[in-house]
Amino acid sequence: MEICKVVIPSHKRATRVLTTQAVDNAIICVAESQAALYRACNLGIEIVSHPDSVIGLPLKREWIRKHFGSVFMLDDDITDLKRVYTGKGEDATVDPDVAYDIIQMTADAARQAGAFAFGFGVSPNPINYNSLAPIRMSGYLTGCAHGILAGSRLWYNPEVFNEDYWISLLNAYEHRMIWRDERFYWAQKDTFVNPGGLSEFRNMNVEEEDFKTLQRIFGKEVVTLKKQTTNSKLKHPFQKTLKLPF
Repeated sequence: MEICKVVIPSHKRATRVLTTQAVDNAIICVAESQAALYRACNLGIEIVSHPDSVIGLPLKREWIRKHFGSVFMLDDDITDLKRVYTGKGEDATVDPDVAYDIIQMTADAARQAGAFAFGFGVSPNPINYNSLAPIRMSGYLTGCAHGILAGSRLWYNPEVFNEDYWISLLNAYEHRMIWRDERFYWAQKDTFVNPGGLSEFRNMNVEEEDFKTLQRIFGKEVVTLKKQTTNSKLKHPFQKTLKLPF
């Protein structure tokens, strides 16, 4: 039974959509002016178009949310869904048909638990995986892959480019819980080096403004700048970290 649609927001990457090989039954969503090229380059894949006036990822996600209702959105540069709990030498890659089923089962589990936002693990490192607590019901959602169920009080703010931070903070405020299956994570190419997509709009001024906006709305004690460590190098000076109370 299909609980949610699986949708890939994309922009000017008609020949480089990887995610359709990672999960079955995915729909690519693009601007109307790009739809013909995407259909020619992605045979057998459903293409849904939005008006060209919908510019930028936050507005695109909001259009998708309203159009599809319950939806799980994936970036277009994802290579596969992987298991975190594998043993030494065991293949961690999940087959595309199974990946689709896992999305649907996770959406259904979230719905039964009373959560509206759902997703998967954020770390590929098995050391960070707690086999005694495979499901997290607090925390944040990853931007590259997350789902929202119909009936929520969630929406995407067109003034906040870092839409994953926005939706995680808004969900904590409105619904107090998420459903995050830590047993799996989505492997993705580096979004800062893959041309097209978000890289067309992302710059440091936007990152700085997002940081200030999120702090103003949700509080300076919740949204802080990430500190560089020996094991974690900053990609840019306005990388954020969230201290969610829920």
